[in-house]
Amino acid sequence: MRLRGFWTVFATLGAGLSWILGDSYYAALQLRGEWRLMGSGSLWDSSWVARSIEATEGPTPEKRLWNAYKALKETALFEKVQIYYTGTGVVCLQAHTRQPVARVALPLRQFYVDAEGHRLPLTRPLDLPIIETPRWDSTAIETFLRWWKAKPWYHQAVSRLYQRPDGLWIGYLEISSETFHLGRTPHLPTALQQWDVYLRAIQLKEGGYTFRTILLYIPGQIVCERA
Repeated sequence: MRLRGFWTVFATLGAGLSWILGDSYYAALQLRGEWRLMGSGSLWDSSWVARSIEATEGPTPEKRLWNAYKALKETALFEKVQIYYTGTGVVCLQAHTRQPVARVALPLRQFYVDAEGHRLPLTRPLDLPIIETPRWDSTAIETFLRWWKAKPWYHQAVSRLYQRPDGLWIGYLEISSETFHLGRTPHLPTALQQWDVYLRAIQLKEGGYTFRTILLYIPGQIVCERA
């Protein structure tokens, strides 16, 4: 968890701080009888949802409720969401969040993505692989998501995928110290396939600390620099 720890601390200072402080905020709303929030999923956070609902406006209670529903749906956070009034006027929400698989870090914005590529808000800190890129690269993101779906072990093993300003992708694993050079986005299918070859045929024989840098994007070749 070489670099995930840094991002977890960062998230705790941001989304995590509002999560910690927000429990008392939501509790106060409950005591006033204004909200009844029932949710599940790894990104469920009652205070985040309550703040989102309270921030919406509308000329009538019904219109405000509809605007709150639309605002929550637009976040793509939820697989399912129902929001309604009870007979006593209490706002009720039942929801289940999508399951994130990675955190995407852009220069001015961060968010989670699920296996289908939905961008999800950082409602709470989670220990997930980091995809760090200077600009949104949908082709690369989709390639990594398909890779993890086909080979779930790599989702557990990868700690960080980093795109340099010149477009070259670098990868790191939780379980070994090598730096893996994956090439530019068009090279990723070749590099990911050869990453598997390296781990099964070369690292298994030579060990995880024999080489410092591994070039995986040259078709038919794996170039290793000794540590």
